[in-house]
Amino acid sequence: MNILVAGRLGRYPERIMTLAERGHRLTYVTMPAPAQRPTPDVLPSSVPQFRLPAGPAGAELTRIAAEHRVDVVYSLKNVWDGSLQLLGELLDAGVGPVVRHHKEHFCEPAELERRALTETAGQIYINQESWDYFRGAYGVSDASAHLLDPDYLPARYFTDDLTGKLRERDGEPHLLVAGGVSSTRGRTDIRELCAALSRRRVHVHIYGGKYIGPNAQSIWSVDNAHARAAYARLAESGYVHLHDHIPPERFVAEWSRYDAGLMHVVAQGTHEVGFQRMNRPNRLVPYLAAGLPVAQQRGGQEAMERIVRQEGIGFLFDGYDELADVLHDRARLGRLGADVLARRGAYTFERHADALLEVLAGYAGRR
Repeated sequence: MNILVAGRLGRYPERIMTLAERGHRLTYVTMPAPAQRPTPDVLPSSVPQFRLPAGPAGAELTRIAAEHRVDVVYSLKNVWDGSLQLLGELLDAGVGPVVRHHKEHFCEPAELERRALTETAGQIYINQESWDYFRGAYGVSDASAHLLDPDYLPARYFTDDLTGKLRERDGEPHLLVAGGVSSTRGRTDIRELCAALSRRRVHVHIYGGKYIGPNAQSIWSVDNAHARAAYARLAESGYVHLHDHIPPERFVAEWSRYDAGLMHVVAQGTHEVGFQRMNRPNRLVPYLAAGLPVAQQRGGQEAMERIVRQEGIGFLFDGYDELADVLHDRARLGRLGADVLARRGAYTFERHADALLEVLAGYAGRR
């Protein structure tokens, strides 16, 4: 197939080259995001790439599709990354057929999102919970719906560079939290978790150097001074450790020394309450690559609760005392970690590439 990849691939954009390795020809087109993020993906020079300015682009998209004899358009993936604006231009120009892979959104119905999920040839949702939400929001079709997560990790990052556990040296458990943290009372606000676990002699390792919050102009950024100061104070306990971002090549060697990984706490009373119910965070697979059981809080993140329970990749907890109890249970964590290592091969992008290609092939050539 000749596949036009339209939008943003997000983390690990090189994974899309798996489709080329399996004999398909890729062309990539993107449009600026309406906000200050993210930067364009970088793909090998062998892939024709077009970065279109914001605004009307129908004529250029029609030319690209004809010149590269496009069989199907693969559109992805979030409402805030510019891909919906690009998709609107594709639909208006009649360029297609389009398959939309839809992940992050605001749980705020909007016309462009409705078009993305009702006027495209096929739609891929990240899980059953997401599909159920959009059934209610837009009455999306069941006949053209598919389920597949877009954020599997390339197999080359699933290395065997496993490191000995830190608890073998200090006798205390260590919990990983990768990604941005905040002081906004949302799912990334882990201040209470850090304080509670410090009292129970559990170390929390925060990776990424991203402190999320609004500035004086109410523009959200990842360098919020209030959040940075709050976590610096928590680090004074000796049980909260702040680490910089690391590249995926180091995930296994760096993170396998910890005992478990936590992605988010349950947000209460914020704009994130709706989306957290269906979210499947992209940091899930890197945790599994490092052999870490997932610590998942009950009561608000139904999709992740189901995934952890059904796939046997971690444990559920209610309060932070229960979380600390599990983390101090060395035998249980050892069994859970062994189970994750035995299953981690199921979470590579290569393992799921054929499923994606099957969906795209089902619409290729349709008009």
